[in-house]
Amino acid sequence: MKDHPLTPARSRDLRQIVYDKIKDAIVNGIIPPGEKLSEFELSKQLEVSRTPIREAIRQLAQTGLVRLVPRKGAFVALPSPKEAKDLYEIRLALETLALEKICAKPPREELLKFREMFNSVGPDWSSGQYLDQDRRFHGFISNQSGNSFLETVLHNVSDLIQLCRHYSMEGVPLERSSEEHVALIDAILEGNLDLAKERLRRHLNNAVASLTGYITSHR
Repeated sequence: MKDHPLTPARSRDLRQIVYDKIKDAIVNGIIPPGEKLSEFELSKQLEVSRTPIREAIRQLAQTGLVRLVPRKGAFVALPSPKEAKDLYEIRLALETLALEKICAKPPREELLKFREMFNSVGPDWSSGQYLDQDRRFHGFISNQSGNSFLETVLHNVSDLIQLCRHYSMEGVPLERSSEEHVALIDAILEGNLDLAKERLRRHLNNAVASLTGYITSHR
């Protein structure tokens, strides 16, 4: 079981630790969308002064995870339905480019390990455990592109994507999502680029449909 992210921060690199702890609490749903970030409460939980908290909140606003509202404060962000669709449109375009590379020469050993892992998903899996593996798999596909600019763009929106991943799984059976991953892996192993693109598109369209449904019902 993972440690709760909002435990005391003790490190020489205090600013980065504070930033990472608050970010992890947001993307994993511990601090829910719409909640106001209290510098006072966070400084008590992390046992630090308010200065690194304030700096972390400012950084998080730049990633899109936090919205700064004049005269009201900082709030955990949740993308609008349009923003979610735009984000997944970019993600689909970039991961499709990566598929062109990976389908040309599939790394069989690694893909078969992912396939076995997704096939093992069952009732004993937690959503957090599953989302960690989902992130690993899609990150693996992106890394196989060999395109440093593609990887940089995806990295720049990775925290927002992770936040969206968490809420896109609301009410979705893990087994259904894992079956979509297995189908995608099979297409890649066959070197069938057109089929892999179609299965990736279907997988991400299902995710964004679930996400926008969650967003609409929580606004």
